Amino acid sequence: MKILTHTFISFFISALFSASVIAEQKIEDDNYIVHYSAINTTMLTPKVAKASGITRSRKRGMLNIAVQKKQKSGQIEGVLAQLNGNVSNLIGQQRTLEFNVITEGAAIYYLAEFFLDDGERLSFSVNVQPTPQYRGLKVDFDQTFFIDK
Repeated sequence: MKILTHTFISFFISALFSASVIAEQKIEDDNYIVHYSAINTTMLTPKVAKASGITRSRKRGMLNIAVQKKQKSGQIEGVLAQLNGNVSNLIGQQRTLEFNVITEGAAIYYLAEFFLDDGERLSFSVNVQPTPQYRGLKVDFDQTFFIDK
């Protein structure tokens, strides 16, 4: 997993998570919250894509995950975690997701790229392990992607 630090991409990444919070794209337990969203990489500006090491293409998508720990004070804070997972299509073709870590102050994001076709429904399955001792959380979701022509 690569770790990258960029200050000028935080607004865009935050906007993605703001949209995902509205859509309730999150899972949580008593200790952690995991936010996730998947987009076509053409939604990224060239500057943000380059800074994040993401390839902009109509046939590429990006999975964005943030892991937060709930504090006793009621606050939440971004935490490092181990992520592993895969993406598969309806005919069972599966690819391993390789996550890069982006840090922006206290915020921590995990980005992984994947290939897609127009109208394709993809299934995502990601294991999130905040600490080696923690039982972990599982992110499973399906999403259909459409390509602008």
